[in-house]
Amino acid sequence: MALAATMKVLGLVLGNFLDKPVSCKARSYGEVVQIAMGRTARVLSEICIIVNNAGVLIVYLIIMGDVMSGSVRHIGVFDKWLGHVFWDHRKLLVLVVMVVFLAPFCVLDRIDLLSMTSAASVALAVVFVVVFFVVAFIKLIEGKIKAPRMSPDFTFPD
Repeated sequence: MALAATMKVLGLVLGNFLDKPVSCKARSYGEVVQIAMGRTARVLSEICIIVNNAGVLIVYLIIMGDVMSGSVRHIGVFDKWLGHVFWDHRKLLVLVVMVVFLAPFCVLDRIDLLSMTSAASVALAVVFVVVFFVVAFIKLIEGKIKAPRMSPDFTFPD
């Protein structure tokens, strides 16, 4: 289904060039890069993917630490629910999450065993988006927030 959209956006020349996985029957992005540009490019692309994924993980851990243990600007979820106690410290919270929730995923033999986890994360993302839009719509109707702009604002404040 994405092939038609790819051709529409990129055109026939670039679209066919980027349609390499279909023609070479590659099973991974690394294989496509290796066929198109060689083994060195594959290694570099996989290093970039690892660095990117590590960065995203760090960002998620920072966000989770802010939400659960709070920050200077707001009270965390644990503070609201249980009061300020020893398990509310950011470093301890992040360590527990990494050991209890993330480490077991690292010892799996095959990546396809994470399919249910991936499905659950997509479902939770959809639920988050739906809840966000419902809350925003209700606040918009109640007049507690302004209507969103439909076009860019190019005016600069003085």
